Amino acid sequence: MTPLLPPPAPALPASIFLLGAGGLGCAAALALSGLPGIRLTIADPDRIAISNLHRQILYSSGDIDACKVEKAANRLKTLSSPLEITPLVARLDTPEAIAGAARGHGALLDATDNFPTRFAANDAAIRLGIPLVHGAATALAGQLLTILPGRSACLRCLFGGPPPLEGPTCVNAGVLGPLVGEVGWLMAMETVKLHTGTGQLLINRLLTIHALTGRRRAVPLRPNPRCPCHHQPGPATP
Repeated sequence: MTPLLPPPAPALPASIFLLGAGGLGCAAALALSGLPGIRLTIADPDRIAISNLHRQILYSSGDIDACKVEKAANRLKTLSSPLEITPLVARLDTPEAIAGAARGHGALLDATDNFPTRFAANDAAIRLGIPLVHGAATALAGQLLTILPGRSACLRCLFGGPPPLEGPTCVNAGVLGPLVGEVGWLMAMETVKLHTGTGQLLINRLLTIHALTGRRRAVPLRPNPRCPCHHQPGPATP
């Protein structure tokens, strides 16, 4: 049985850094926007395209070619005026860049769509010693994992590093809007559990979701003691 999450420092992830304002990021941000006391930073360099609209629920046809994070921030403020939100128009794809931008936040949410940036987010969270909620969705499959640096398995414990060739992405393989929404809302739920210190986090368990069958599977994981994540400082309190 997976143990309950040990109580975190008070309000540890009340300041959240969301990397990516695409399908996953839109769903996660929308779900988090109504939580009291949340400070949210959303980082993404891209502009809205018509092909985004079926899965990126914060945007509309009138937003085409506008900056994603600015439109997302405006939309979220109309839904939850007390929300403190900072849009960051930036391409963050290295551990150094992500760590620099996310410093001072209590949790990092990885809502990106490619393997190199996902591993960069993993490494940044390890450097900062803050929890990472990783979500991914491509074609008909999604996955979710929460990482507590030095205390649970990270992406490098599982896979070592990104594949030598970029695998399927939303661009070349497509993705179902409902699947993206489910994974994004589950990322928000993991953040709620971090925030409250209750429930069972998806630590040392990779949740996989198959859209057509509805099958979910929690794959048990083990930290790799040789992984660099276990030789970094422990979780930090911002």
